[in-house]
Amino acid sequence: MRFSFLCFCLAISTLTTAQIRQSVVTAQALGAHEVLDLRGEIELVSPSVARYTYTMEAIILGPESNEHIVRVAYDPDSKIESLEAAITDLSTGKTTKLKKGDFEDVARIDGVSIYDDSRVKYAVLNHSRYPYHVRFSYTQRIAGIGRAVLPNWPFQPTGSAYVRRSELRVVAAAGQDVRYQVYNCEASPEMTVDGGTKTYTWAMTNIPPVKNEPWDPDFIHKMPLLRVVPEQFEVEKYAGQMDTWGNYGHFLHQLWQGRTELPAALAQQVKTLTADAADEEEKIARLYKFMQDNKRYVSVQLGIGGWQPFDANYVEERGYGDCKALSNYMRAMLAEIDITSYPVIVSAGDDQPYIVEDDFVDPAFNHAILYVPETDTWLECTSANNPPGYLGRFTNNRRVLLVTPEGGQLTRTPHLSVADNVTEEKVNITLAAEGGAALTYEGQFQGISHEAWRNRKTYRSAQDIEEAVRKLGKLPNLTIDEVNLTAAADAPRSSLTFAAQADRYAARAGKRLFVPLNLICPLEKVPDAAETRTFPVVVNYGYTKNTTARFQLPAGYTVESLPKSVELDTPYGQYQLTVEETAEQVVLQRSFRFYDQEYPPEEYAAFRDFLAQVAKADGAKMVLVRE
Repeated sequence: MRFSFLCFCLAISTLTTAQIRQSVVTAQALGAHEVLDLRGEIELVSPSVARYTYTMEAIILGPESNEHIVRVAYDPDSKIESLEAAITDLSTGKTTKLKKGDFEDVARIDGVSIYDDSRVKYAVLNHSRYPYHVRFSYTQRIAGIGRAVLPNWPFQPTGSAYVRRSELRVVAAAGQDVRYQVYNCEASPEMTVDGGTKTYTWAMTNIPPVKNEPWDPDFIHKMPLLRVVPEQFEVEKYAGQMDTWGNYGHFLHQLWQGRTELPAALAQQVKTLTADAADEEEKIARLYKFMQDNKRYVSVQLGIGGWQPFDANYVEERGYGDCKALSNYMRAMLAEIDITSYPVIVSAGDDQPYIVEDDFVDPAFNHAILYVPETDTWLECTSANNPPGYLGRFTNNRRVLLVTPEGGQLTRTPHLSVADNVTEEKVNITLAAEGGAALTYEGQFQGISHEAWRNRKTYRSAQDIEEAVRKLGKLPNLTIDEVNLTAAADAPRSSLTFAAQADRYAARAGKRLFVPLNLICPLEKVPDAAETRTFPVVVNYGYTKNTTARFQLPAGYTVESLPKSVELDTPYGQYQLTVEETAEQVVLQRSFRFYDQEYPPEEYAAFRDFLAQVAKADGAKMVLVRE
C-alpha cells in the first residue's frame, strides 16, 4: 500500500513525520495492528487526592486494530477535568477534533449491580483511510477508593501493538510516596527530588507486538507491567497504609468493624436454628443454607461501599447484598452463636489471578468471602447453590488476605486438584444394523467438573439442560427420551442420567459398520505445532475422567477389527484405553488424568505430542461385519 505523509500540527501529535513513517514501516514488518505512544502522570496531591493524566497517540494501521475505541470511566470520586481526542488523516493532514461534550456518556453496567454510580465516556475514532493517527487525552481528579488503588501502567496494553514509547511519571508531594514493582520487564525508574517533591519516571521503547500462544499465561503474567501503590492514603474518614499486608489489613478491619449487630428477631432465629446441631460444622451448614434460601446476591457499588460492607440489618431488611454485605451477614450470624470468622478478600474469576507477593501490597482484589478458622471452612456467600465449605473455580487455589483484628494475614484458598475434579461415566450403546443407536448414560461429577451441571440444575430450564446433553462430546444429533439431573446439597457432586436415540451413530459401508468408540468424551482440540515458543505452558485446571462404554452389537454382526490398547504416562498426564470383546459386546475402558501445572517453553512440543496421541486414540473406530 502506498501513501504519503504530510506534516500536521504539533498540538495534535508530538511525533515528527519521519518518526511516523519509520514507526509504520517497523510495525508492519512486525505484524502489528497499531503503533502506540503512551504517556501517563500520577500526581499525589495529598493523602486523599491524586490527579491522573493519560495521553495515547496511536497510528491505526488497519481495521484489525481496536485502539480507535477510546474510553474513560468515572464516578463522583474520579471526576474528569479535561477530555479530548483527535483524528488525523496522514495523507492530507486534515484533523477532526473531539471535545469532552462530543463523547458518548453511558452507565457502566456490569450486569449484577442495581446501584452503581460509575459511568463511562467513550468515542469510536473511525476513519475511512488507513493508516491514520488518533490522539486521546484526559485528566482526572481522583479521590476515595481510587486514591488508594492507583492506576497500574501496562507498558504495552495490547499484544497487537508496536509500542514506540511508553512512559509513566509519578509526582509525590512532600509527605507522600509510593511503592512499586515491575513485571515481565526490567524497567527501572529515574528519580529526582525537588524540595520535598519526588518524581519517578519509568519508560520503555520499541516494544514489539506479542503473539498469543496455545496454553500461554494470562496478560499479567507475560506483558510488561508496572504496579504503583501509595504508602499512605485516606478514604473518607479512614486512613490507611500499604507498607505491609498487616497494616493494609488493619485499614480494612476498620471498614468492617461495628457491622454485625443482628435484629433481635433474627438473633433468636439463629439460636433456634442451631440449637440441636451436632457440632460446629452442622451449625455453619444450617446458617449457610438459611442465608442461601432467604438472601440473594446483588452488587451495590457506591463510594466507599466498594470496600465497606453494609451492615447485617441492611441485608436483613432488603433481602439482598453484595459479596461484602453477604459475607458480613453470615459473619454476624456466626458471631451470634460464638463462632469466630474472618472476612477474606480475593482476586476472583481468573484462572491466573494477579500476583500476590509477600513484600509488595497491591489492593487489586475484587471479591470477598468468609473463613471460619475453628473448622477450617471457607464460605462463598454470594452463591445460591454451593454446598457449604466449597470454593470452586471462581476462587480456589489463590493467595488471599484474611482481615483480622490483628491485621491482614496472607494465606491460600484450597486447591482443587486432578484428584478432586473427577468425572465417572458409564454409557450403554445398543447398535442397530442400519447405523443408529440407543444410548443410556450415567455420569457422576465432582469438584470443578460438577459446577456447570449444578448451575444448570439451579438456573437453567429443562430445554437448556437437554441442549447441554446434546452437546456432550461429539455425539450425533440425539432424540432425547429422558434426562435426570441432580446436585448434592452437602457435597460438590452432580449426577446426570439420560436416555436417547441417535439415527446415525455408525457409518455403514456395504456389509460393514464403522463405529466410533468414544463420542462421549473425546479430546478434540490439539494445539498447533510451533517451531519456537516464548512463554511457559500453563494448565490451570487439572481433572480426571474415567469412562466405560459398552456396545451391544446388532444381530448378525461380528467384530472384524478393534483398535489396540494405548497407555501413556507423561509429565503432562496419564491416559489408558482398552477395548475388549465379550459375548455380543465390546467394552471400552478409558482413563484420562490431565495435570494442572506449568511447564517451560521448551516442553511445548512434548506437551502437544501427548495431547495429539490422546486425540488420536480417542478417534479410534471398531469395524463390524455382517456374517
